[in-house]
Amino acid sequence: MRPRPVSTADAAWLRMESPTNPMTVTGVLGLGAEMSVDTLRRWVEERLLGFDRFRMRIDAPGSSSPTWVPDEAFDLDRHVIEVGLPAPGGQAGLEALVSRLMSTPLAFDCPPWTFHLVHGVQTAGGAVGSAIIGRLHHVIGDGIALMHVLLHAADEHHAGEAAPPRRPRASAVARVAGTLKEAGHEVLDLVTSPSHLADRVQTAGAGAQAVAGLLAMRPDSETVFKGSTTPTKRAAWTGPISLDRVKAVGDALGAKVNDVLMSAAAGGLRRYFAGRGEPVDGVEVRAAVPFNVRALDRAHELGNSFGLVFVLLPVGTASARERLRLTKERMDAIKRSAEPMVVYGILQTIGRAPGWAHRQVVKMFSEKASAVMTNVPGPTETLHLLGVPVETIMFWVPQAGDIGLGISIFSMNGTVRVGVGADAAYAPDPSALAEAFEAEFAALADEFAGGAEGAEGADD
Repeated sequence: MRPRPVSTADAAWLRMESPTNPMTVTGVLGLGAEMSVDTLRRWVEERLLGFDRFRMRIDAPGSSSPTWVPDEAFDLDRHVIEVGLPAPGGQAGLEALVSRLMSTPLAFDCPPWTFHLVHGVQTAGGAVGSAIIGRLHHVIGDGIALMHVLLHAADEHHAGEAAPPRRPRASAVARVAGTLKEAGHEVLDLVTSPSHLADRVQTAGAGAQAVAGLLAMRPDSETVFKGSTTPTKRAAWTGPISLDRVKAVGDALGAKVNDVLMSAAAGGLRRYFAGRGEPVDGVEVRAAVPFNVRALDRAHELGNSFGLVFVLLPVGTASARERLRLTKERMDAIKRSAEPMVVYGILQTIGRAPGWAHRQVVKMFSEKASAVMTNVPGPTETLHLLGVPVETIMFWVPQAGDIGLGISIFSMNGTVRVGVGADAAYAPDPSALAEAFEAEFAALADEFAGGAEGAEGADD
């Protein structure tokens, strides 16, 4: 390992770190059996430390020229930590522990990642198992890159090599590609053909129009998710949702999986606001939605290779059918525009821009959006870590500026789960929002999953 500059794209996300919004990706692997801390340490040593970034720290993280350098004092005890499940136990105890860790920034005097091994967690079958809470700074990689790391490190894909392959095996690429399509990422048609972005921007005037549109974009509605963020975060997540039922709703209404899930988020927010006695009529919540620009055969390259688009969720529309129609219409319009490439270019540029310019861009983005909403595909099979099965996976996306709501969608082995991460000042009990999402999707499925052509939209 030799020192190397932090790339421009990675530096953009590194520099978004703030005391009230750490740029940390948090995830939970729910295991189907107990795992010992010695087993977890062996798994990390054998299958993760071959990735250079897991043994490198960042020198001068707050400067305009941060650098990856080997951590000569690397100590695995700082990264693998054994803990018990706090009271009251169950999902509530695990949510409380995830919330506490989400509120704690990672250190930069060592590689910015940790794994907490939690004991006493109930498995899907009712037995007692373990869970791994992983925390990785966004500078290490984005969702697609980190999913490749997990696939490489699972028993099903690990070939016993001491270091990760320079290129992933074809089977792993095929599995990720298939899962991406199942998860609905084809909605932007960028996963396997990111060159489409450049084609759009080359259209005469398209780039200029997109820039003008971004600058003219009005802030979304004033809701409880507008304000100033604090260091205290809260986490919650839904139970499993059948991916087949999501597809059935989409088939009935001519929409993609991603359209259905985003529309369910809009309806869930509507239910959440109404439950708090907040106004809902005419309310629109804009979400910054990440999209992948990395070709799948480069998924093994850690780092960040994604941009953002801004989607206005029609929370104030009463009809579920109309919410879905509007969501699809807006996503399709973004798909035809140059906005994705323009925002990607902006994010690439601010990684090396003066501090004031970087802060201004982050401020502009956070003024125009109230949430970050991301959809990451997971494995289509049960994974094992040194023989221990992974039953569930959930993650929470970080936010920047004064954005205090993150909605994370993760598909795995035929199911979808939704994670809600929120600033405590905005939503002290995000489980209510997770429950609202579940209720909204259940209503959508009950109304439309049968595919009746003439069904009316479900109203509140």
